[in-house]
Parts: sequence; structure tokens; C-alpha cells
Amino acid sequence: MSSVGIIANPRAGKDIRRLVAHGSILDTQEKVYIVRRAILGIQGAGVDEVVLFPDPANIFTKALSGIENELRLTTRFLEMSIFDEASDSTRAAQLMCEQGVACVIVIGGDGTNRVVTKGSGSMPLVPLSTGTNNAFPQFLESTLAGLAAGYYAVRHFSPETCTRPTKRLNLYHNGTLEDIALVDAAVCDYQFVGARAVWEAERLKELFLTQGQPTNIGLASIGGSLHPIRPADDAGLYVLFGGDTRSINAPIAPGMVVPVPIQRHGLMELGTRMPVTFTPSIIALDGERELVVNADDRWEVELSWDGPRVLDIEKVMDAARQPTE
Repeated sequence: MSSVGIIANPRAGKDIRRLVAHGSILDTQEKVYIVRRAILGIQGAGVDEVVLFPDPANIFTKALSGIENELRLTTRFLEMSIFDEASDSTRAAQLMCEQGVACVIVIGGDGTNRVVTKGSGSMPLVPLSTGTNNAFPQFLESTLAGLAAGYYAVRHFSPETCTRPTKRLNLYHNGTLEDIALVDAAVCDYQFVGARAVWEAERLKELFLTQGQPTNIGLASIGGSLHPIRPADDAGLYVLFGGDTRSINAPIAPGMVVPVPIQRHGLMELGTRMPVTFTPSIIALDGERELVVNADDRWEVELSWDGPRVLDIEKVMDAARQPTE
């Protein structure tokens, strides 16, 4: 049986940056439309089953109720407890992977894809952007995303030819792997996790990046202004903030182009652990404050190619043109 999963973050696009910056609000109803179109795209590819995340906002129930014609595929909700926490998405991805789902469409931002990755194993992702400052997911019509995900599942395309690898940052606490980030790990002088989102440039002390391009918004834009790192490059970037000799303007949030003082920056090599030097602090992972760093802790950041595999939409759609045997 061919199956595709969908995980949607009901909180994506609603964080505090809507108040302190000028980010647009993607409400629940719009996510309902996105999910509905994705399901219809998946059906169009001939998939047998779509596996759905039982989110607390009932996005998927509402999406299904608005489909007028009877679906030809089977819809199934995961049997799992929901606590309205980020870890719900991690557990959902883990269940989908264990149940043999071919790939999962992730509707959310960098942070959503990070928590899904922690449970997705070898299952490829189809990341659709709905968050605030996104470098990892892409802006793509969900009908096309569903169609591509469906073709990948039905035609049993090879992961080696129809997906691409991604990088990630491994965060080590006293020598033990503690967490990961897909785009950025920012060391800030906050003392509490608080509202989670990072939008105050003056609080930044260090930054570790898997990528950073001039067209990015968010913390990755800082790397794009200093030394662009592409997603396919075998390198990352380290930035130390402060000093009064150099400053760049960076769009760290929608509508927020601010000066950022730069003390120095340099490339990160694959497999090399770099220490977090500013303590005590808070480390934000993919834009959200997550880890508390105490003064006596030893934290290190390592760049690797252990990120999730991501469906290459263009290659899948091109391969789908070929007749099946």
C-alpha cells in the first residue's frame, strides 16, 4: 500500500514576531485550505492512503469536511496522544516512519521541520513554508507538493535520485548529543527561554549556520551578507558578534532591517566541534530559544550532513513523465 503523511503545525505563523515585527499571520483556515489541496494532489497521483497528524486545532478534520466529492484514497489519523507541544510532531513523524509512510509533507517553518526531523528517520520530507523566517522549507503550492509526494510513493522512486541530503547542526552538552538545528543555532544573552522567538539583534553573541544566502530573511540573512553559504556547500559559517569596527544591515525578521555588529566570522568544517564561548546564555535553535547554558557547562556545535533527506520536486515531476512499466 502506498501512503503519504502530512504534519501541520497549528502554531506556525503566529509567534510574537507578529507583534514586534511585521510578519503576516497565517491563520488556521488558510492552513485548512493548504492541507485540503495537498490531499487532493496526493489523490491525483493515485496514492492508496494519506496518514494525518491529529492536531489540536482540527486542521485535518476541517480540511476533509470541505472536500465535496468522495475521496478515492483512504484517510487515516495516527493513534497517538496529543499534548499541544512541539514533541507531538516528533512522535507523529516517528510513527509514520515506523508504519512505512513513503514521505511526509511538513506544513510549518524552520522550527517545525526541526522537530519533525527528530522523529522522521530515513523518511524524506516535503517542507512547505508557513512560518516566519524560513530558510529550510520552500514556498510551493500544496497541490503540487501533494502530487510530487504521491508520485514518489506510488512509483517507488529511488531516494538517491529523487531526494537531496541536507545539513544540520549537532549540539553537544558535556560531550553528549543534546539537540539539533537545521539552519541556525544562535547564542543569546537572555537568561530565560521566555517568548522563544529571537528578534533583538543586540542580544546575539554567537551564531552557527548550516546555510546563509543573500535572499534569506531571519538569522540566516546575516550569513548571507557576510559569506554566503549554499545548502549544497560542504561548509557552514560561524559569526561572533560585538565590537565597533564593523556593522552590517540584516533583515532579521519581516520588516526589521537592523544594524548588526560583527567582530569576526569564519567557515565551519564538517565534523569539527566548535565550542560555545559565551556563558551563561540561551541557545536558540532555528529561531526559537530552546537550550539553557549554565556557566560551568561545556557546549559544542558540530556541522554534519545528517539532516533529513528532502524530496526534489523538479526531479520527481520530471521522472513522473516517464511511462510506468
